[in-house]
Amino acid sequence: MVLLSPELADTQAPEYGNFVAGSILDQPLAEILRGAYRLRYVRDFLTGLDRCQAECEFFDFCRGAQASNRYFENGSLATTETNYCRASRQALVTALSALATKEATA
Repeated sequence: MVLLSPELADTQAPEYGNFVAGSILDQPLAEILRGAYRLRYVRDFLTGLDRCQAECEFFDFCRGAQASNRYFENGSLATTETNYCRASRQALVTALSALATKEATA
């Protein structure tokens, strides 16, 4: 079982234990979830999430983006901004804000 993002399943990442949280064949789901805080990749994701919240003006909209994008684009889940976020979240908010400002002054 992989937590945070299904795209991480079958990903070879020894530094993150290949993103395996556990096996529902060996232990109940609730037990796997209770132990999630011990997984390095979950801790790194939460670190990145805290950093996003502290540093990014778009956090209230995107809520910290996607775990898989952080890993595949930046090689770590402790990172913050990704191309995915810039293109699909930040650009949208910026464009809508510019449009609203333009209409308010018209």
